[in-house]
Amino acid sequence: MNFEEKILKESKNKQAKLLRAAKVAAKSPDTGVKILKKGAYYVIRDCAKITELYLPHLVYSQLKNPIQMLEGVFTKADCTDFLGRAKKDLVTNQLLNLIIIDIKKQNILESASTVFKQPDLDTSAFDEGDEEDIYGDYEAGGVTVEEEPEVIVEVQKDILQLLLDAFKVKN
Repeated sequence: MNFEEKILKESKNKQAKLLRAAKVAAKSPDTGVKILKKGAYYVIRDCAKITELYLPHLVYSQLKNPIQMLEGVFTKADCTDFLGRAKKDLVTNQLLNLIIIDIKKQNILESASTVFKQPDLDTSAFDEGDEEDIYGDYEAGGVTVEEEPEVIVEVQKDILQLLLDAFKVKN
């Protein structure tokens, strides 16, 4: 069973079971139905093909805490195969990027040891007055908004180790 199939297997979402039927419909869109319009054939076929490609993305994205939920599910071979396919296939690489972003977000949350305590302000003292930019000092005060990390899969060994650590893969 490959990496994506294990994601689907772990999900409680009913659409996670759609892959088998999508594979059938992609090859033979008229299975179990009488198609009355030529366009319907192509709609069924192409929807099934899209489902084959992107169902793991959808299901993964719907997991509440995907990294924790998938701990212990994968083997080193699963992760290695997944990374190999991600190098060659855009769709697989997109799923890998989603996973890496979630791992990085989790690591950032786990490493945040301090909670920002904002000083109490008397809001009645604020007056818009003649200020040109009343929002100008909003970002001041120690709170920074981090942008989404740019994820580029370059070093396979580092990425493999990241997956193995995040999913607590036992060798």
